[in-house]
Amino acid sequence: MTDRTALYRLYDAADELLYIGIAYHPSKRWAEHATSKAWWPQVARREVEWVDSRANAEIAERCAIAAERPRHNGVHNVGRPVAAEMSRESKAVLAEYKAHVDGERELKPEMRKRAAQELRKGTTVGQLAKATGLTPEVFRRMARDLGVEHKRRPTVGKLADQPKKVS
Repeated sequence: MTDRTALYRLYDAADELLYIGIAYHPSKRWAEHATSKAWWPQVARREVEWVDSRANAEIAERCAIAAERPRHNGVHNVGRPVAAEMSRESKAVLAEYKAHVDGERELKPEMRKRAAQELRKGTTVGQLAKATGLTPEVFRRMARDLGVEHKRRPTVGKLADQPKKVS
């Protein structure tokens, strides 16, 4: 029996190297990948190079992975994190979160405008924090930037040590 071994490379449609492997029978190995690897549907092109022995193929594989750094090889792929496929559920949750963040970004200027109006009317930072879920410090800073006076004297920090202003 011959020890001849295939060193194969798998590429995606953009010709990015996905995986490097070795096998006596590459087509059988690819059938295994097709049932066990989430990235398999991305494979668009395959290259096979035959090496005279299994030992030499293993050396060639290690060298190729280290030099070429394919996306889905974990072993011998020093310096490149293995790219895992996200689950459908995770993708859905992350997309929903992104939509939420984008929506929040759109609402932020209007929220800041309304909060400034409320601070000028006398609404407390505590009330605004409770209504928005933000911290009171967000609204304290806003009030300070707007020049809105404190409704009660600070009890801690630099401002607590200052003498009370007499109006």
